Amino acid sequence: MEGPPGREPHSVSLTFPPSFGSAYVGELFSCTLCANNELEEDSERQVSNIKLGAEMQTPSGTLPLELAPNEDSSGNMKPQETVQRNMRFDLREEGSHTLAVNLSYSETMISKDHSASSGRVRTFRKLYQFIARPCLNVRTKVSTFGSEAADETKALALEAQIDNLADSHIVLKSVVFNPKPAFKAMSLNWDAYPLEKGEYTNCPAMAPRDVHQIAFLVQQVEGTKKEVTRDGRTLLGQLGLRWCSSMGEQGFLTTGMLTTKRR
Repeated sequence: MEGPPGREPHSVSLTFPPSFGSAYVGELFSCTLCANNELEEDSERQVSNIKLGAEMQTPSGTLPLELAPNEDSSGNMKPQETVQRNMRFDLREEGSHTLAVNLSYSETMISKDHSASSGRVRTFRKLYQFIARPCLNVRTKVSTFGSEAADETKALALEAQIDNLADSHIVLKSVVFNPKPAFKAMSLNWDAYPLEKGEYTNCPAMAPRDVHQIAFLVQQVEGTKKEVTRDGRTLLGQLGLRWCSSMGEQGFLTTGMLTTKRR
């Protein structure tokens, strides 16, 4: 990302490849912004007051990004020096995202007697677009146990089917059910069983398009009052899923509020 030859002494080395891979909802998007002074050592131009800024344009709006470290770059920048800033952004929406990077700096012409003869402020802006896709698809089903069917909130089976929509393998690190105060839940999944001898983890690995089934036993706490919607649905709680990609990226997803069937 360089300016026109002979005019821009500064370039921004935010060198995303043509396709930097897939970005998934629930993961952390991070990168390093680099502003490099590409002037020669004997150049008559001097660069100072470097200011890097960034914002993320999402389907629902534009959000300013915090860059770290938050250091003062108002002094002179020597030729071949670099100013670096790191940014992170939690991907929470599907659809098109645009990372907008802004750079401004002061350029001063230095005369032969080392005095500043003239100066001006330069600015430019670069845009990088990518698509955030869902990594997991979760489909749930709530059913009652036989003799408890007369009161559907006494004993419920919460089942969920998890589909890996990513293009690579993932490992499900944890799946938890966070019930409403009127309920308690017990996991019927891999975390409910101790590791066998020689195992260091029993977390399920999922190849692309793999499906994994999970289940929880949900029971109403005695003496509590359940929350019911206007159409007769009982509010149960939410599922929280954590996963790790084959390259180590961590992801987290929370479902919407799960309910029983309409009465």
